[in-house]
Amino acid sequence: MKWELTATSPNQEIYALWHNDKKVLALDFHPFTNSARIEYADEKRVFLIRKEGFLRNKTVLRDEYGMRIGQLGYEKSNAATGVLELNDEKFFYTIHNNPIAELVIYKETKDKPFVTCGLQAGNGNTSIKLSKGDQLSASQHFLLMAVCWYMFLPVAKENTVEYAL
Repeated sequence: MKWELTATSPNQEIYALWHNDKKVLALDFHPFTNSARIEYADEKRVFLIRKEGFLRNKTVLRDEYGMRIGQLGYEKSNAATGVLELNDEKFFYTIHNNPIAELVIYKETKDKPFVTCGLQAGNGNTSIKLSKGDQLSASQHFLLMAVCWYMFLPVAKENTVEYAL
């Protein structure tokens, strides 16, 4: 699976999630409101990405009704790893930037990934880096959350072994 940036402007970024040369998900992110509109098959959803917690150290995903769906946290010892909680399930993630930006989501061990997803710009060059400083930049949380949301759809759950590379 890979993310591809298809269009960008100051007010929105449009991405497509591809698997085996087939577009499986479209995402329209609005940086000003930190909201993402996701289209999958005939389903359209809106998600809100917010910083919450005492030190605003958790990134929280809420649906269009304001219900908390998941959250994203960071491992302090390693800036490229973290914890994901979605639908009451706990996962871990790691970020690689060599040779291309790649996100790996796993349950117990990195050797058995739940999903692996690369980021690639439309012209073939990697222009999006997943890690910035100590953590993901605020405008990149939605990519991680969108992949996780997609993986919890009933059709995707049947194919998780196929998505792990």
